Amino acid sequence: MKKVIGWLDENLEKFVCVALFMVFTAIMVVNVFMRYVVRQAIPWASDLVLFLFVWFVWFAISYGFRAGSHVNVTAVVGLFPWKVQKALRITCYAIAFAGFCYIFYFGVRLLFDSSVVGKYGLLIKYPMWSLYLATPIGSALSILRIVQILAGIVREKEVV
Repeated sequence: MKKVIGWLDENLEKFVCVALFMVFTAIMVVNVFMRYVVRQAIPWASDLVLFLFVWFVWFAISYGFRAGSHVNVTAVVGLFPWKVQKALRITCYAIAFAGFCYIFYFGVRLLFDSSVVGKYGLLIKYPMWSLYLATPIGSALSILRIVQILAGIVREKEVV
């Protein structure tokens, strides 16, 4: 069980992003072929690509935190002493944490809104909540990654 949790911690977002990216790219390529060569587009393709892309973006945000690949401005921060740099990093991640908590809260609330409950997609009749579920799941994953980053920052010692 520990190996499974470790693998998920290391690879969940990456695996989901790669799978979703491959699927929605393949659907787009096939649809472009159908539109321009066969002259008959697949009517539901754009609906499915949008659905998959929304999920992809939320997992990619979380993966960005996991991989440490979000844009950071370090030119000015690097001029400060180590303790100030650490405090600024904690502050920035705490603000991001609060922002994602806000998004999570309202994402969950949206799942129960009358504009979502009982509604279905236009061309593919998926329940609308399954699209909006990406927001609380993606923000929860980002919150988890931010907490992991903050724990690492708090534990790190100054390297001289």
